[in-house]
Amino acid sequence: MTFINNKLNLNALINKPFIGIILLFSSICVLNIPVLATLWRHGFDDGTYSHAFLIPFISLYLYYELSKNGKLQFREKLSVIPTILLILSCYLLFITSNAQVSFGYWVSLLAVFITSVIMLFRFNWYIVFPAAFLVFIFPFWGVLVPLLQNISVIAVTYMMSFTGVPTFVEAEIITIPAGVFEIAGGCSGLRYMIVSLAIGSLFIFLNIRDTKRAVLFLTITILGALLTNWIRITALILIGEYTNMESSLMEDHNTFGWYLYVPFMILLFVWGNKLAEVNSITQKHVGCINETAPNKMVILSFIALTLISSTALNSFILSNTNFENIEFNQKAPIPKIYYYTSVTNKTISNHLDINYLIYNFNGSNLDGKPTYYANNLIPEGWRLETQTKSKNWLIYTVVKNNKKAIVFVKYEVSGETFINTTDFKIKRLVEAFIGINNTKLHWAFIYCAENCSKERVEEAKL
Repeated sequence: MTFINNKLNLNALINKPFIGIILLFSSICVLNIPVLATLWRHGFDDGTYSHAFLIPFISLYLYYELSKNGKLQFREKLSVIPTILLILSCYLLFITSNAQVSFGYWVSLLAVFITSVIMLFRFNWYIVFPAAFLVFIFPFWGVLVPLLQNISVIAVTYMMSFTGVPTFVEAEIITIPAGVFEIAGGCSGLRYMIVSLAIGSLFIFLNIRDTKRAVLFLTITILGALLTNWIRITALILIGEYTNMESSLMEDHNTFGWYLYVPFMILLFVWGNKLAEVNSITQKHVGCINETAPNKMVILSFIALTLISSTALNSFILSNTNFENIEFNQKAPIPKIYYYTSVTNKTISNHLDINYLIYNFNGSNLDGKPTYYANNLIPEGWRLETQTKSKNWLIYTVVKNNKKAIVFVKYEVSGETFINTTDFKIKRLVEAFIGINNTKLHWAFIYCAENCSKERVEEAKL
């Protein structure tokens, strides 16, 4: 009898919706490890997104509360609209990961998280927010940096006009008698805005139901974060002026910003409590709480869709693709290329002085592509002098000491070559619809005898 009771208790535990959420999130993460690797590389390892470590735990806690209070319940039958939404999200992930469009597969993975929850659990707006809250992990917020940077320059210039300190502003450079300051990307206020959005939206979800109050609170949250950053920059400029740039804050200015930001958040929450209403998330659901397992058809559909769109399985298959990998002269000038699958050295008849390399990318690493931002087409130690285009090649004239050379570059996908990166990316995206993701980077280097005019003729022979 005791064994039967223990078995029933175990079944009840396994069937709890919160356990389902953990299994759902874990399976999606395991099936998309390549995407998670890019998040770690470009997000978690970046100071702007240092908050990202906390986001998954907050999301799981919210689901735990929703499950405990009956607002997170399994679906008892397959629903058409949520299933269609999950299919679209998975296919979008398939396309963008094959095309290696980072913004695309980050947004797609977020969509897969949200639509998976909607498909497996009975829909209500409460269950959407914890999954959508994962948006603060993804490092695509950087697109706002130029805008926030320009706004910061305007705001700080205006604030400095009240200080009496002579100020000259040119682009992002602010010059005062004591020295020069640059409002760089890290000074845009993005990190404060992201944290404010995360904390503000969480506070609204937990405490505010009225739309007008929610919009007001979130607006003050964002404006307060930006204002804090403008005050930080202005204060640092004034400190630099009055200490002749010798203050320790000239080096550790980020910590100083948090000293200003934390008091603002405390005051914000004090004010927010006056807007707060009944905390609906902790109120138990009125009616019967579903403790049964989800419909088997729902589970099988979810498994099938996530497996088909899995970037981890796709990466495993692609990593076993064989490429010819030929050793080349490491002493010759070469570009700095990351995450390529293999490299071959193409021999040009009667022209042994041309170093022609073809870098192959099979898409197993989502950052492994010819247009990866960190790839440097100019060999180390060489300096770019001129850049031109011909019909078939991008042509860079480079110099080093008293030597001069030409670098030829072009991109290839599905046997078609491009010199324009935009055209190349569009073609790569089109091919991704049918799962083709093999790309190549053609790179050639030739020393110039005099003014490089003779060497330009070699282009036709490449």
